[in-house]
Amino acid sequence: MKSNQLDFKPHSTALNEMIFEAKDLHGITIRTLHSWRQSGVLDDKRDPNALRRWNYFSPIDIVWIGILKELKQLRFSHIEMKACKKVLFELITAEDNKEYPALEYYTFLILLYNQPVYIIISYDKGIDAIWMLDEKDYFLKLRAGEIENHTALSLHKAVKINLHPVYKLPDFSATAGLTDDEIKILQIIKNKTFKTIKVTKRNGDVDSIEGIERIENLDKIEKLIKSGNYQNMAIKQHNGKIVSAQRTIRTNFTRK
Repeated sequence: MKSNQLDFKPHSTALNEMIFEAKDLHGITIRTLHSWRQSGVLDDKRDPNALRRWNYFSPIDIVWIGILKELKQLRFSHIEMKACKKVLFELITAEDNKEYPALEYYTFLILLYNQPVYIIISYDKGIDAIWMLDEKDYFLKLRAGEIENHTALSLHKAVKINLHPVYKLPDFSATAGLTDDEIKILQIIKNKTFKTIKVTKRNGDVDSIEGIERIENLDKIEKLIKSGNYQNMAIKQHNGKIVSAQRTIRTNFTRK
């Protein structure tokens, strides 16, 4: 497949942003997610040091979970799912000469160009081969006899169905041309827990960004106090009990 897009990095940033919660998943139970994590089918990206290990997922996680759901319905074993994962997350070199997981790269093409892509699982006695193919290559392999008994999954369908209900397809042009620091600032601004955000610049470049975060979870407040993980913190009490806190978080940008 060919593309005129020269830089996929902003697209990769958008697809890997941890913005979804478990409630955004449809038809998948917490028990199933736990089983997939235990078997290595799904990577566990939760913070191991967090007091409460919340489930957050990126758009590419959502697509992969949708594919796993289809494989589960087709009665694929965890071993077979892991074989698919190995191929779908194998690094490939894109037209911008950077490496991306195959699933991520082909998702770019679907979102940008509405290009049909198929995940082909060929088998006779067990899984023989797994490919990610566009429409042309799929039918060429069929005519050449390279693909016989197989299962075909539409990645196009997985992207559209699993992202559409909860995710507005990204306007990648909005981040095209931005520096890594500028993209990082946008991600911080999108964090809804911050009440105020202050950006400091030096010599035309961003030097630091400072946000004031409101916290109402008492367990988190207690943990933060014990760990000292804050620059400044203000505690609000009512009738002698802590009801909320505000902490200042400062991020400094390192210059080369």
